[in-house]
Amino acid sequence: MILDPHIHSIYSSDSRMAPKDIIKYSRKIGLDAIAIADHNSIKGALCGIEYSRDLDDFIVVPAMEVSTNKGHIVALGIKEEIESYMAPEYTIETIRDMGGIAIAPHPFVRYREGLCDVIKDLDVDAVETLNSRYVFGYSNWRAKKLAEEKGIPQIGASDAHFLGAIGSCVTELGADYSVESIIEGILSGKTNVFGDRTPLPLILKEVINKKIKKIQ
Repeated sequence: MILDPHIHSIYSSDSRMAPKDIIKYSRKIGLDAIAIADHNSIKGALCGIEYSRDLDDFIVVPAMEVSTNKGHIVALGIKEEIESYMAPEYTIETIRDMGGIAIAPHPFVRYREGLCDVIKDLDVDAVETLNSRYVFGYSNWRAKKLAEEKGIPQIGASDAHFLGAIGSCVTELGADYSVESIIEGILSGKTNVFGDRTPLPLILKEVINKKIKKIQ
């Protein structure tokens, strides 16, 4: 199964993609599963799940990218929205209480609120070792090194904010079309991550959009 576990929709302030369009594009490029992981909101994921309910060859995993008081954590497989800006340790505990897993996204990218200062001491379930929004890839290298040293499952994700970026980096794992199976596949550690950088024009477009929104 090919999974892109970190995509943003209109329910994130820095994306304009509708969940319906995300699913259509993801299926078009051959993905089997995605997670719509909006900033501090599960609404995009729930919309995606509703839209894909009758599809037997595609699944949307409920998720959100939670802001803790030390950085971001992607909550994958959760059942409801999780409170923001708690301590990361408590956020991880809450995610697991809901049957989900806690993934550290872009852990060594400070300007994107990675868990830079605390990641080495956190008991996360997986680490995003291949995030497609990079220029040189040094932060991905550091994340991969950490995951290998601590024996933590590795995740590849696009972190897409535009349709053209979806699937740039993905996770390959053994699973069927169920949330439980995907979670088990990740926790097994038998994942393969691959992909390439988000096209630079899309990254620049995102930066410009963020600056415009700040001005407004």
